[in-house]
Parts: sequence; C-alpha cells; structure tokens
Amino acid sequence: MKKQILCLVLFSFSILCCTERKKNLDLLLSDLDKALDNVEEYDRQKELRLIDLKRQLSLNLSFEERDEIYSKLYKEYEAYTFDSAMYYVKMHLDFAAKRKNVYQITECKMRLARMYSTFARFTEAIDLLNSIEKKDLIPEQLTTYYSAYAEIYIYWAEYSNNEDRGNFMSIKDTYQDSVLSVLSQGYAFDINYGRKCIDSKDFTTAKNILLPHLAQINPETREYAILTSLIAYLYESKGDENAQKEYLALSAIADVKASVKENTSLRNLAFYLLNDRDIDRSNRYIKKSLEDANFYNARLRNIQIAKILPVIDKAYQLEREKRQKNLQFAIIIIALLTLFLAGITYYLFNQMKKLSRIRKELIITNKNLRKTNIRLSETNHIKEEYIGHFLNQCSVYIDKLNAYRKSLNKKATSEKIGELFQMLKSSQIIEDELKEFYRNFDTTFLELFPNFVEEFNKLLPKEEQIQPKHASELTVELRIFALLRLGITDSAKIAGFLRYSISTIYNYRSKYRNNSLIPRDKFEETVMKICMERR
Repeated sequence: MKKQILCLVLFSFSILCCTERKKNLDLLLSDLDKALDNVEEYDRQKELRLIDLKRQLSLNLSFEERDEIYSKLYKEYEAYTFDSAMYYVKMHLDFAAKRKNVYQITECKMRLARMYSTFARFTEAIDLLNSIEKKDLIPEQLTTYYSAYAEIYIYWAEYSNNEDRGNFMSIKDTYQDSVLSVLSQGYAFDINYGRKCIDSKDFTTAKNILLPHLAQINPETREYAILTSLIAYLYESKGDENAQKEYLALSAIADVKASVKENTSLRNLAFYLLNDRDIDRSNRYIKKSLEDANFYNARLRNIQIAKILPVIDKAYQLEREKRQKNLQFAIIIIALLTLFLAGITYYLFNQMKKLSRIRKELIITNKNLRKTNIRLSETNHIKEEYIGHFLNQCSVYIDKLNAYRKSLNKKATSEKIGELFQMLKSSQIIEDELKEFYRNFDTTFLELFPNFVEEFNKLLPKEEQIQPKHASELTVELRIFALLRLGITDSAKIAGFLRYSISTIYNYRSKYRNNSLIPRDKFEETVMKICMERR
C-alpha cells in the first residue's frame, strides 16, 4: 500500500513538473516571438554601431588604433555578414602585412580560417592554419589556433556524411584537448571543458560547470547565445527534450537581440517544435533561419536548413490543407446554421407580429375597459349623488305634503270652505315646487360637473355660446344637454322632465348640433364625454 501511495505521489509530482515546464517553454516562445517582431530595431542598432566604426576608419589613427577598429569590425560582422567580415579581415591582413606585424598577420589568418569553415571551405581553412608557424604563437594565440582547428572539424563533421563524421569528431576532440592544455582556469576553460564532459557523458560535471555562468553574462549577447546553446546540447545528450527546447529558446532570443545571423538555435528549435505539432511557429522559425543564412551568406547553414526546410514546409502545407478542409466544413456548418437561424428568425418574426397585434388589441381593449370603468365609476357616483339627493328631496316633499295636508285640514275644520277651494284651485304651489326642483337639479349637476358650462361652450362658436344668469343655475338649453350628459338621450323623457313639448326639445338639440364647431354627428357624443376625467 505504501509503495502504491509513493508511486502515486511521484506520478503526480512528475505531471506537475511537466506542466510547469510547459508553461516556462510557452513563456519563452512568446518572448522569442516578440523579439522576432522587433528584429528590425535590433538590426538597426547593429547598423548604427557599424557605421560609427567605419567612420572612425576615416580618421587619422595610429597603427594600434586602426588594428583595434579592424578587430572590432570583424567581431561585429563575424556572425552578421560573411562577405563584410571577410572584407575587413583581408583589409586588416593587408594592413598588417605592410607593417610586417606578425602577431596581427597570425590573428587575421586564424580569423580567415574560421570564416572559411562557416562557408564550407574546409581545405582552404586547414591550409591557412597550416601556414602559421606554431612555434611563433604566444599562449593566448595558441588557444585561438587550436580552437579554430576544433571548430573547422566540428563544421566539417556537420557537413559530411555519416561515414566521415566519426573521424572528424575524433580529430576535433584531439584539438579540444589541446585547447584545454593551454588554457588557464576561467570562463573559456569552463566552456571547453563543459563541452568535453558532455561528449564523454559526464552530464553532472557539465551542469555544475556551465550553469553558474548564466547569471554572469548579459542575456542579449552572442556569448549568452553560445552558452545557452551549449547547455541545450547538454540536455539533448542527456535526453531531456523539454529543457533542451527551453535553452534553445533562450539562445535564439539572445541571437535575435544581438543580431546574430550565423546561428543554429532557431533552426534546431524549429525542428523540435515540428515534432510538438506547433507547425506555425516551426514554419516561422525555419523561414527566419533561412532568411538569416541568406543574409549572412553562409553555405554551410543553407545546406543544413535545406535538409530540414522541406520537412517543415510539407508539414506546414499539410496543416494548411487540413485547416482549409476544416474551414470549408465550418463554412458549410455555418451556412446550415445560418439557414436554420433564418428560419427561426422568420418564425419568431411572425410570432412577434402576432404578439404585437394581440398586444395592440389588448391595449385597445384595456383602454376601452378603462373608459368603461370610468363611465361606470362616474355613473355610480352620479347615482350615489342623485340617490342621496332624491332621498333628501323625498323627505322634504313628504314634510311639505304633510304641512299642506295640515293646512287643508285646518281650513276644513274651521269651515273655511271658500279658502279651501281657492287653495285647491291654485297652481302656485306646483310652480314653486318646479322652480325648487330645477334649482336643486342645477345645483346637484354643477357639483358633479363644475366645468360643464365652460366645456360645453368650447364646442360652439362665440355667438352661440350660452351664458347663464347665475353661476349656480342652468338655462333650459343647458338642462337639455345636462340630461344628455347624464345619459338621458330620449327626447320624450327630456320633454317630460322639463315640461316642454318633444318638438321643442328636438329643435334645441338640432340647433346646437348644426351650429357646433365639430362635426354634427359627433356633437352629442362629445357632450356625453364632457368632464369624463373629472375624478
């Protein structure tokens, strides 16, 4: 059980480490992409330095100062442009030869030999180094001398077929040992010894020697690119591909920022990313490597890239074709979904139209209901007012009839028959009661509709408007339309109420219909809506 738990913990830890490594590599690749986006600015800074150095050559310099400028121009061009590097090395060689400066002649020959090796002119490079008298070299130059031989055979091994590669690497190892034999302790020794440890599979020693130097070197220099490239080679030999890609990315970033065109890290990284199916980056990096090789004019790098480029380009084309097919499939799906969406939209549009129509009908119905409710409320209010008034009037009339009965009874009891008959024949009491009735009607109506007269007059021209003598009384015409406003539209009922003939009532109604400011057929309908919103 304990073993199972331990295995599970180790498995989980390994997954966590892999995930963390993947994140680190993704961040580094993002940084590399940004650096490639700004490559023109890095190259512009490089060109400015070169322009300044060339300008200094035109000045009146001492021999030593001119030697120094030639050396600086070579170092700037060494990994930037092959032809320019060759040009300034040869100029320096001619300058040194005229002065018979053996030290500078030797330096230039070793530089030329290294340049020939990058152009795959290995025999010429070897002949040039063989022309140097080794016994005349100082210890510092011996290091460069042996390093140049080792570098030539490394490049020759990369360029050759598998049969000769082992032989060239064996010769390289010999010269590498010679380099170590003349080097004192320091950075150069550690680099060469670290490479030897990698070749001999002593990875722990190589790591302990090389990794501490990372913090001591500017990460935007060619030296940093070389160191990280060597560490990537260490992890490649060790079989740790993730770490190898991380250091290749660091090396490629340094190459880009230092404007190094004679590089290998970007090319190797492109190949490993192809295996990871990161086709777009792989294609971009190999194209950039080819562009750098063409700019530098290095035959060896062109040959190396030519071996990888078709593989990456084929994978890129296959990926493009796959994406095209996926895109076509996606377009078909989108087209079908669009048609489906159009159908749904059309259906929803029709449903919305129906809903809109129903909503409008509901709005109209609600408006009508509100109007009906207002009318009902108003009618109920009128009924309430008139019922109260009716009950009050009934009580008053009962009291009056009782008083009139008592008066008649008194006359009869006192045998005042003449006065009794006189009272019975008189219509004065009826007239008085009618006046009182109409006055009560007017008062009650105007309490219910205080603006009726004003609103009614607005429907008539000025000359036809009715002005009552008293604000609390209505004229006969106004009473007709007041009854109409209360919902009594029958002329016979109105005539009976007002004690006029039906024809008189009809004439009044016709007169005001004909003289109104609104259409004749809308007049009485409008009158019935006067003060409808009063509550």
